[in-house]
Order: sequence, then structure tokens, then C-alpha cells
Amino acid sequence: MWVDAGYKWVNVGNEWAVVRLFKEHPDTKALFPKFKDIPLEQLGNNEDLRKHGTTVLRALGNIFRQKGNHSVNVKELADTHINKHKIPPYNFTLITNVASVVLTEMYPGEMTKPMQDSFSKVFKIICSDLEQLYKAANFQG
Repeated sequence: MWVDAGYKWVNVGNEWAVVRLFKEHPDTKALFPKFKDIPLEQLGNNEDLRKHGTTVLRALGNIFRQKGNHSVNVKELADTHINKHKIPPYNFTLITNVASVVLTEMYPGEMTKPMQDSFSKVFKIICSDLEQLYKAANFQG
């Protein structure tokens, strides 16, 4: 499901989840220096945001494809967000919640309640693993 949804999502417009994140959680926009000064209504056509959306989708897709054996992928994600981007771990919960909503809206027939619950469970595991890595790194952001 995720690989198929990810492929479709890239073709439809992978910036949707990030724009939605900024709409629903405006404070998150400040965490992205490249986008923070661009009006929200202009971000839908922003090539840099589209590229970032692709990066987000690929990272989540790579983690999903590991089917629970994702420690290497999650560590790489945590390392860049702890050391380079300085993004607090709570933001992973926000973006995964938004991704679930967007996928459900885009694929209502495939994203049944059991499928939504499965995504939610996997996203919670990923976010929990990320939080543990942040704690181990003594993140102070």
C-alpha cells in the first residue's frame, strides 16, 4: 500500500503534506528557513517545497518498506534532524498525522479504517523510535 500510495502521491504533488502541515500548524513553518518568508498560498508551486516533499515521502517510504527493521533509516533521519536541522522530535508526530490525513483524503477506498489504524500504529512506532534517539543525543532544541 505505502509504495503504491507513495508513487501516486509523488505524481499528484508531494508538497501537499508539507503545505498542509504549515496550514494546520503555522509555527512549524518557522523551522524551515527556506520557506518561512514565503506566503502560504505561494508554496503550492514552489519547486524547493516540492523537492522537500519528495524527500519526506521517500524517507517515510523507506522506513515503511523495512517492515519494522528500520533502525538504520530512523537513525539517519534522527541524525540529520538533530544535528543539521535542529528540528524538535514532536514535529515528526505532526507530519505523520498530516500524512495520514492526506493519504486518507487522496485514497478513501484504500485507506479504510483498519488501514488508517495500521498507518497510525506504524507512525507511532517510528516517532517513538525517533524520540528515543533524540533523548540519547540529549537534544536541547
